[in-house]
Amino acid sequence: MIIKNQNQQKKLFFYLLSTLFLFSILFSCHRETVDIELEKKKAVDEYILKEEKSRQQKLDVIKKFYGVFSTGDFSVLPEILAPDYTQFPADPGQTPDIKGFIKHAEDFASMFSDLKGAPSHILVDKNLVFVRSEIEVTHSGEAFTIPATNKRLKLTAFDLHHFNKEGKIDKTWHLEDFYGAYTQIKAQ
Repeated sequence: MIIKNQNQQKKLFFYLLSTLFLFSILFSCHRETVDIELEKKKAVDEYILKEEKSRQQKLDVIKKFYGVFSTGDFSVLPEILAPDYTQFPADPGQTPDIKGFIKHAEDFASMFSDLKGAPSHILVDKNLVFVRSEIEVTHSGEAFTIPATNKRLKLTAFDLHHFNKEGKIDKTWHLEDFYGAYTQIKAQ
């Protein structure tokens, strides 16, 4: 092959050099066959493991949250409640923050004792945890302006907790069936 001009020689040289460079890269690369289905399965398994760990962490916090009502141990609250914790609705005369929650728990303990029971249904959905509780208590203190009767009562409560990025509860919406408790206290 005869190369007629210097421009053609340069083009041919760069073409050969580029080809050699590409071949050297191709042959120096580590070739590995990737099993796409296996990689998909690994990714799904990792996601499930991460979600299960997150779910279990939330369940552990929920257990501590409800334990406050039976133990009266408020020392766990900084560990499980965010500094900006808010409860909805706040009880009459109480603030909607952690101090208000402590007052709520103390008031509950002053009206009712011998708490038995626990959450009966818990649903975890990303950063929300829904809890339905069925408990039995003794009416051992004044409640609803009614002096203690020592009657055994069954109560139901529904709570929705929101978890922040740090894994702490920052909001709680709660609804207790105090009307049901009131009618049980008043019943003959």
